[in-house]
Amino acid sequence: MQKLPVILIVLAFPLLADDRSKETLSTSHTEQFNVPEPGVIRLENSFGEVDIDGWDRPEVEVTVVRSSERLYATKARVEAQRRLDSVKITTKHDGNDVVISTAYPSRNRFAHPLSRRSDIEISYRIQAPRASKLIVNHNSGGVNVSDINGDIHATVINGQITLMLTADGQYAIDARSRLGSVYSDFEGRDQRRRVLGEEFDRPSTAAATNLHLRVRFGDIVILRPHGRPTD
Repeated sequence: MQKLPVILIVLAFPLLADDRSKETLSTSHTEQFNVPEPGVIRLENSFGEVDIDGWDRPEVEVTVVRSSERLYATKARVEAQRRLDSVKITTKHDGNDVVISTAYPSRNRFAHPLSRRSDIEISYRIQAPRASKLIVNHNSGGVNVSDINGDIHATVINGQITLMLTADGQYAIDARSRLGSVYSDFEGRDQRRRVLGEEFDRPSTAAATNLHLRVRFGDIVILRPHGRPTD
């Protein structure tokens, strides 16, 4: 009976060694673009996590990180790296506008039956002038926007849109979730749509910032500093 623990420990050594030989893969790339005036930031066919923050600089900075979702053994790294490289992300600068486009291989239906992607995770970190306008066509994952004062048109298939708006801004809000909830710190018309979805409308003046938000599966959260509703 005393030999059993020793045998178990010996048998565990190959498993521990195998775990140490596995690791995730990750690549990161950053680009910067000068923009004399705030323009349009457009994301096309993105998936993963998107974070867009406003700042005072007359430039747009885009950082994209691609990583594998699971551990790969050393022998499988070449194939895993090939899969990582198969996701193509291009960034184009045209005057004051920046377009970030994503192209990826066919999805793994068994790993991700509700999304149109493979087993690669993408994160986009974008910093842009506060007055920039946003057009986001996002597949799966979260879209988080903070301190942007320009118009926002965002569509997400599966995920959540979260906006942190400035307290003194004037906003015209048109938000719809087909299967999920809509929460807003700003007052407006809030009503249930059908059985599972929700919509929120906030009319405003012609000079207001327009927010057009759509989510198919997921929530929309619209916040302001300190979370105090406005009239």
